[in-house]
Amino acid sequence: MKIKSKFSSIVVGRNVLNQINVEMGKINPSKVCIVTNRTVASFWLDKVVEVIDSDNNLETIEIDDGERYKSLATAGLIWKKLLEKDFTRKSLLIALGGGIVGDIAGFAASTFMRGIDFAQVPTTLLSQVDAGIGGKTGVNFHRKNTVGTFYQPKFVLVDTQFLDTLPKAEFLNGLAEVVKYAIVFDENFFRFLEENAGKVLAKDREIIQKIIERCIAMKVDVVERDEREGGLRRILNFGHTFGHPIEKMSNYRIRHGFAVSIGIMMACSVAEKMIGFEQKKEVENILKKFGLPISTRLERRKIVEETLKDKKAWYGKTVLVLPERIGKVVVREVEQKDLLEAVAG
Repeated sequence: MKIKSKFSSIVVGRNVLNQINVEMGKINPSKVCIVTNRTVASFWLDKVVEVIDSDNNLETIEIDDGERYKSLATAGLIWKKLLEKDFTRKSLLIALGGGIVGDIAGFAASTFMRGIDFAQVPTTLLSQVDAGIGGKTGVNFHRKNTVGTFYQPKFVLVDTQFLDTLPKAEFLNGLAEVVKYAIVFDENFFRFLEENAGKVLAKDREIIQKIIERCIAMKVDVVERDEREGGLRRILNFGHTFGHPIEKMSNYRIRHGFAVSIGIMMACSVAEKMIGFEQKKEVENILKKFGLPISTRLERRKIVEETLKDKKAWYGKTVLVLPERIGKVVVREVEQKDLLEAVAG
């Protein structure tokens, strides 16, 4: 199916990869380059190359796996290849992979010759429900995502067949973002996840497609109203204000979604103490159902200190997204001392 967006053409379904030529035909690029990582390439690159009708003007770039490769150095390698192969503003860069590949490829596309066409073909659950939608790009520079752009892809092709080869840990990694959407936007969706947890974990095709479609629709609605995170879009950072420091402090050994899961519980603890949130146990239970972590041994004081370095921190205060109830959140500026008290224990 197609999900309406004023920014991008978004196609969702199983075996929709063969529609890539239809979407490319709307752009009519002079050259095409696929950016992927070595793991995804081993499963899917040949298939994607086979499907694309490129008249031999197709290049591929394989980058190394891992958060540390989401860097300016990697962006430089992409720019260099594009220059060597005479890519122009009429060219197309396709990100084939998860959130890291999408971030770095999108950043390279947005900056090469001040912007060339870009497309997302997300291959992980996390990138299909969240990272591949909305036009955020970036690289890590001392901290996570400190350098980046808002740059919308021409199209996003979400093919659920990619999830067939996704390791269990990476699948769970994406489920943390799914739970985030339920808590932020829709209690009915939260109950749907509770009732269908077994089918979700079994990757029931119908259930997974419903989940992906619902999350994309929610994100598209927010991004269309606040593309550059001037206000409303900040609510999508629920769980991330704590999650990003947890990732960094673990040297990225804790996956993004797992860190967000822990961050969700920390935010719920703050909400419980500061604004009377009464459903913390329900959130904890659903995260446990999906095999997601709810705590960390990392020092909470240091996590709180790191939140002040977050891009959204204002005037020495941490900006937190807190649930009032499942399906409704608010944004609060919190003093560090008050935050430390709220997360203690």
